[in-house]
Parts: sequence; C-alpha cells; structure tokens
Amino acid sequence: MNGHHLTRSRSLVLSVIRSAHGKHLSAEEIATAVNRRRPAIHLATIYRALQYLTREGLIKRCSFNENHAHYEASRNAGVHLVCNSCGVVREIDDRQSHRLFTALGQSLRGSFEVNAWQMELVGICRRCAGRNSRVPVRERQ
Repeated sequence: MNGHHLTRSRSLVLSVIRSAHGKHLSAEEIATAVNRRRPAIHLATIYRALQYLTREGLIKRCSFNENHAHYEASRNAGVHLVCNSCGVVREIDDRQSHRLFTALGQSLRGSFEVNAWQMELVGICRRCAGRNSRVPVRERQ
C-alpha cells in the first residue's frame, strides 16, 4: 500500500474509519468498533495506530473546537464548518474547497508549498444565527 507498513492493528483501525463513510469518529468510538472485531487490542495501540495513519496521510485528525480529536478517512478536501452554538459539523464540497485553496496558493506565490491541508472554520450556522438574531455574534460565544 504505497510503502505504508500496515500492521494488523493499523489495518483494522483504518478499516473502521473508512467504513464510517464520512462520519468523524473519536478515538473511543474507534476503539469500541475495533474491539467488536478483535477484543484484544488495547487503547494505547489504537492511539499509536491513529498517530501513524495520520502521519502517513491515510486519515485526518480534526478537533472541531472540542477538547478531543475526531478522525476521518483522507478522501475529501477536509474543510469543515463547525457551529460553536449547536456543535453541528458540515464539510464544504470539493468544488468550493478547490476554489478556496487555489486562491490561497496564488496568494502564497511560491513562498510556501502546501502538500497536505485541513481547515476548520468555527462560527454560527444559519439555523442558530436565525434563532439568536437579536444577539450580536460576538456575545453568543
């Protein structure tokens, strides 16, 4: 697999993340799913597998403005919109993210070469903004 050394544990963790079909899983959710398939894998092994898979670019680590990480397969652009009122996480489509990063690349003008990226934009979703329209955005946080 492109020179990646996937042990049985790493393969299992990757399989769980890929089978989530775009859902962002916490390490604990991944551990629960892994242990359903193979109960002898310890949480420390899962954390090491997550570090390895992230470093190799096979998965992405996201925080979503929370105190723990979430993981997803590295299939999409990885631009997340996170509502800090209701907690909903939404991804922008590949066309929008391509335009965003084309503009970013042009502004960098060769001063920095990006080879991987992930972005979280934190704010208020339309539903929450409509619900709290009388309160200025900076006071809602």
